[in-house]
Amino acid sequence: MLLKKAVVLLTAMFFIAVFADEFDSPVLKDEWRSEILRSLDLNHPGLGEVKKLYLAKDEKAAAKAFVKYLRNKKQPQSYLDSLKSYDKKRAREGLNYTYTYGKISHTFPGKKIDWFFNKTRNTGRLDNEWQWQLNRMPWFPAMAGAFVKTGNREYITAFVRQLRSWAVACKLPPDHSGNGPDSVWRGITCGLRLYAFWPPAYVAFIKEPEFTDDDILTYCYLVLIQSRHLKRFNNIGNILTMEMRGLFTFGAMFPEFKEAEAARRYAVDTLYKSVKGMFLADGFLNELTTGYHRLVVGNVYGFAGLAGECGFRSELPPDFVTLLENSYDVLLKMATPAFDAPLTNDSGHSRLYDVLAPAVKLFPHRKDFLWVKSKRRKGSAPEYLSTVLPWSGLVIMRSSWEPDAAYLAFDIGALGVKHAHQDKLNISIWHGEDQLLYDDGGGNYAKTESRKYAVSSYAHNLVTVDGLPQVTSMSMKNRKLEKPVSGDFTSDGKTDFARAVYDQGWGKSGNRIVRQERQILFIRPNIFIVFDRMMPTKRGARQPHTYQARWHVDTLKMSEIIPGHPALISSPESTIELPKMRGNPSGKRSKLIVAPLFTDGLTVKTATGQGKGKANELAGIFCFHPYRATTTVMHDRSGTGEQRFLTMFLTLGNKENSPLKSIRQINENRVEVIFNDGRALTVYIEKNTIKAKFNK
Repeated sequence: MLLKKAVVLLTAMFFIAVFADEFDSPVLKDEWRSEILRSLDLNHPGLGEVKKLYLAKDEKAAAKAFVKYLRNKKQPQSYLDSLKSYDKKRAREGLNYTYTYGKISHTFPGKKIDWFFNKTRNTGRLDNEWQWQLNRMPWFPAMAGAFVKTGNREYITAFVRQLRSWAVACKLPPDHSGNGPDSVWRGITCGLRLYAFWPPAYVAFIKEPEFTDDDILTYCYLVLIQSRHLKRFNNIGNILTMEMRGLFTFGAMFPEFKEAEAARRYAVDTLYKSVKGMFLADGFLNELTTGYHRLVVGNVYGFAGLAGECGFRSELPPDFVTLLENSYDVLLKMATPAFDAPLTNDSGHSRLYDVLAPAVKLFPHRKDFLWVKSKRRKGSAPEYLSTVLPWSGLVIMRSSWEPDAAYLAFDIGALGVKHAHQDKLNISIWHGEDQLLYDDGGGNYAKTESRKYAVSSYAHNLVTVDGLPQVTSMSMKNRKLEKPVSGDFTSDGKTDFARAVYDQGWGKSGNRIVRQERQILFIRPNIFIVFDRMMPTKRGARQPHTYQARWHVDTLKMSEIIPGHPALISSPESTIELPKMRGNPSGKRSKLIVAPLFTDGLTVKTATGQGKGKANELAGIFCFHPYRATTTVMHDRSGTGEQRFLTMFLTLGNKENSPLKSIRQINENRVEVIFNDGRALTVYIEKNTIKAKFNK
């Protein structure tokens, strides 16, 4: 019996030896340990024992002493605080070796992640972000938070195995930046690993035995070589802020390294100089995207916060943080009634009450910041209503600062130095929490027809010429603003008026066949009138043209409201159940009336969920998450000479019925709109300028 048991035991030991996973044990290499010790400032406070052992040429003992020092070291409170809340779904996915980006998930078999795998490859919808963001390990903070909350030690084991796996598979590129497709060493990815996704796991697990001494040394080696990589190769714009924040985080969390001070100094100087040049005079990021504007502002604030926690606040310029006041203020100026921000260029939705929370601490004299942060419960609303951002090229019209206000954003600016959309003269309209006439922010970055569509003027509330979209040259001259945008804006408290021109190419850059002028007249509280003049140039006057005004409405159904007239009203039924930050918490949406006023020679049609085909064939789709069907209303007309569109938009609550009784075009310059309550609105063109008045 004893012999039999011995045979079984030996057999089991044999199979364990043969089939043991390579990541069941630490992967630290001797040269990694040596590089760490060579790079330490052995005179740093607390490293006396490390120095003694290193000078005695006992590297293993010196490394062990260094790890003991790290385990007992105080960690930044902000990272410890971040562990109190976590994404449960993402934590479970990390534990199960499942990665999800967008709607595409993949579970790696055998608890081994292939860091170079991209599930979108060879699918016809290649998205390099899938693999790039896999390498950020965005589930690490969630697993750390889950461990702190539940005590489940499987989270530590998964983290350690995945860290070991990445260390073995992902060698540092010796002579290039690593910013190309399929790379695991993009600067933005390194930066995010170093400041966003790895530190929460490090501080959560640093005292745990599963995170072995050798694993901690591996971690140190990886952050050390990534910091060197970031100092050697860095980018511009919002990406640079992430890279420099990552570099500074290394220098602040690991000041024991000789190069830590130089890393902090380089990161501070580079970020400070860059950020001062990135914000326009009116406060907006020169990329003209609200999404990346929030990111840059957040990075500067987080950068300064960690500097304070780690004792390096004195290394920052005196105005490092105060320069942000204007950049917070611009978000307030463009805030929608839902405290969202318009989705200019590549953007997602915002929670400005969260974004402005740091501003309340930094600028306590700004009671309007407090008003937003407290969701209107404290502080005071801004004294202005509508406003213009002259350098950014945004005109904001609003009926009030109340949560049920009507709101329009009119984009008359340059392309933006990055993340540009071909969308000059675009408008978006909100009522309360709902974006009704929408800009979807561009969708994801996959190389697809829907992405091409989303950044083109086809997907914006604009006019096409002969089926061709706007195409402005992407030269830096057209991307970067060096002077305020030209355009008219007036407001008298009851009405707002704005005017701007697009005179660049159609279909291709330089094909200047038509000049478009768009005018907006806002009659408070909820009437927006848009006047588009399509004027052929001398070159374009050689032949007639077809024009299509496209209006993208977040609804699945548009219904007739005046018998025999092409005015349409959107359904209050939601296209999808959305979180509150995107409006529509109840599943009911506000309504939008789209009413053409110049109807002679006009054809009206709609498209819903037309999501297949080339970019110019798409319509009625919302391309950003969550991708869904909507409705595009199309107004078509054609002819020689100047052609004009006059369109009225009315916003209504989800329970309100249409207030319109009739619309009658009197002549080529005048329209009468009769309301159910007896009011008559005359809209007319006088000296090529839109005007309107209610008859008494």
